Amino acid sequence: MSLKFASLALITLAFGFTSCDDDNEAVPALRTKMDASSLTATSRYTESFKDASGASTVDLSTSTTRLDMFTEFNNYMAQVAVAPPATPSTLDVNRLNSLYTGSTFTAPALNASGLQLRNTTAASFSSANADVVRRYIDQNITKLAVASQSVNSVATPGSAGRLGRYLVDGNGIEVNQVIQKALIGALLLDQIDNVLLTDQALKADNSKVVSGKTYSELEHNWDLAYGYMTSNAIMTTDIALTPRERFLAGYLNEKNGPASPGVYMAFLKGRAAIVNNDLSGVQAQAAIIRTELEKTIALSAVSYLTNWKAAPALDVKAHALAEGLGFIYSLRFCTKYGADAAFSDNLLNGLTSGTNGAWSLTNAQADVAINAIKAKFNIQ
Repeated sequence: MSLKFASLALITLAFGFTSCDDDNEAVPALRTKMDASSLTATSRYTESFKDASGASTVDLSTSTTRLDMFTEFNNYMAQVAVAPPATPSTLDVNRLNSLYTGSTFTAPALNASGLQLRNTTAASFSSANADVVRRYIDQNITKLAVASQSVNSVATPGSAGRLGRYLVDGNGIEVNQVIQKALIGALLLDQIDNVLLTDQALKADNSKVVSGKTYSELEHNWDLAYGYMTSNAIMTTDIALTPRERFLAGYLNEKNGPASPGVYMAFLKGRAAIVNNDLSGVQAQAAIIRTELEKTIALSAVSYLTNWKAAPALDVKAHALAEGLGFIYSLRFCTKYGADAAFSDNLLNGLTSGTNGAWSLTNAQADVAINAIKAKFNIQ
């Protein structure tokens, strides 16, 4: 069950035994305590947490199903950005929309899962504000499909087409990259940071297993957060290894590399703290994860705008800019650092206000956004 919709009754049950003296003794022990110091960077997350019978208490299926959906959606969008001699493809707007809403996947299990990307987008927001984000993705899906009709033309200001291998719209924006990077924040980061690992979320029931399952509600929600990072038993933290992690975990490794092992260890240590009913330990590890993932979004935005400024070729500039714009859209989900939609939209407006969009963007405009992000996220 998504923690966002956890009932007050469940939260009350989880803390029905609270004493004023020791929060860590508030919930009756469900598991035998484990030695968290035995966990290392080579510990397999999916095999490290078991019940008294030896059965794993980890189930990543819901979040990794959405990762697989995101992967196929992204791969379909990427058909417009292929290098010669391959032939780029136009995109079917109906297929794009159906992938976003949970159907027409090549894997039957994804179609039958009952899950989708769209209704999980911006799930921490109010219904009205979530709809704004979902419509933003919908509108960009339509823009991408329209631009793909010009996939074999050369782009010029005001006219969609290709710059090198990259398809851009009439404003010079590579729309598929905007969608992908916006969903990294609106789907993956939002679920981890603002649905599953908030202070309120960490009060989920940990006194009994969910009916018919091997895990408690709190254990499962922590595992879902891990599953939105990776489907691997050990989260890869070395960017040189292939295949690299997908989406948010991949950018954690690429842009925030020194923190990557720390985030994986925080997931392990936090899960052990749940086993041990150590609420303060759980909160401490959640804070590490949330801080580093939000900084990853900010570092990515700064990196791509900096790359845009430095790139000599127009096609490389277009690609970098679109990635930067998508990550800037994602900043609205970086709540631990106090970013919000107003902060994000103000930066986007400053970058796209020229009469010809990206065609007329200046270094000075990019610097305004770079400096604002650095200040907000304490980036040197």
